[in-house]
Amino acid sequence: MSLFLYRLIKALLFPVIFLLLMWRAFRGREDRDHFAERRGQASQPRPTGPLLWVHGASVGEVVSTQPVLRLLRRKQPELNLLLTTGTTTGRRMLTKIAGNLPGTGSTIIQYVPLDTRTATTRFIKHWQPSLSVFTESDFWPELLAKAPHPVLLNGRISDRSWPRYKRWSWFFKPLISRFQLVMAQRHTDAERLSALGAKQVVVSGNLKFDADPLPVDAAQLEKFIAALAERPVLVAGSTHPGEEALLAQLHMQLKSAVPELLTIIVPRHPHRGTQAANEVARHTKAVKRRGLGEMPILGGARHTDIFIADSLGELGLWYRLASVAVIGGSLVQHGGHNPLESLKLGVPTFTGPHMFNFQDMLPPLTESGLLTIATDLPTLTATLKRLLTTPADLEAAQRHIMATMPAFAGPTQTTTEKLLALLPAS
Repeated sequence: MSLFLYRLIKALLFPVIFLLLMWRAFRGREDRDHFAERRGQASQPRPTGPLLWVHGASVGEVVSTQPVLRLLRRKQPELNLLLTTGTTTGRRMLTKIAGNLPGTGSTIIQYVPLDTRTATTRFIKHWQPSLSVFTESDFWPELLAKAPHPVLLNGRISDRSWPRYKRWSWFFKPLISRFQLVMAQRHTDAERLSALGAKQVVVSGNLKFDADPLPVDAAQLEKFIAALAERPVLVAGSTHPGEEALLAQLHMQLKSAVPELLTIIVPRHPHRGTQAANEVARHTKAVKRRGLGEMPILGGARHTDIFIADSLGELGLWYRLASVAVIGGSLVQHGGHNPLESLKLGVPTFTGPHMFNFQDMLPPLTESGLLTIATDLPTLTATLKRLLTTPADLEAAQRHIMATMPAFAGPTQTTTEKLLALLPAS
């Protein structure tokens, strides 16, 4: 009944969905060169033998699966992997991960199909995965209904989403009950997923604590280190509309005390580079953009206050240049992004008040002094000013992060063993 209603609604909304897809393609959020994969058309043949399919919605989910994929291949080198994602940035990250995996098995990268009957049927018929692994809360009805032997890793239902899931529980229960195993991040997630029909649920912890540091192009890192000439750098990672103007205000407030400060703003979606630059330009004209091939300059007529890093897959570069970091999505009511990405690189990390998408990891990070949550922009500005004007305190904060982070271990070993146990014999 729930799937029938879902299909009916999709059919009625097809013109709107089609226009949305065209708009996403126009804005660069769909990969036109591989769009056939979104229609379920495979670009490669299926390898022989068991095939483990692992899906991550975007970069964060993809990165969280990396330690599991690596350990799977160490334990079973011939294992074939099908890795999917729904975003261009996620695909770039998968390409980097696939190139570093051990073993002799095939590693195939595809876009996840659009959640239509035709696309999902075509996808499943071609690949015939031995085990279907979804991550966090990215499980589309049509695809989940067809996926063979589905498993949920790092399962979670945020506080913000839970009322909606409860309201529509009659719709979600037949779908979530399909999971033959759910590994939840925390007890609250396990209780919620069980209430929605999941049968075998275990609390395994958060895989993101085991994720490797974000990758970097060594040549680009060397180039920017030389260009920055030891300037203090504030990196605001994965920003959303409304945040660039706030960060420009923050920069101008800090500049009086830290005149050589460079603020690097990394829009969550690189196609927003022009919009982000325009927002910043209302507060300072000393703006340059990565997307235009520009470099930040210190001093003179071309001095750069704020650098818009509107490029794909380079967050690891920007965080390695950072003196301090501010997590995007937390200054506006978006819910924040993963603070571990900067913390794993030893960067003192700060957020605004809106981190509700990461409630599971906040308590241990704040209690151990690794993460600071500012209640408003003036508080954030004052906190950053104190740190950036006191080198000894900044160095102490960096040392504390590098000494403390190794204690946060996630469930990679347990997760890998459970997946291998569910796979059929070769």
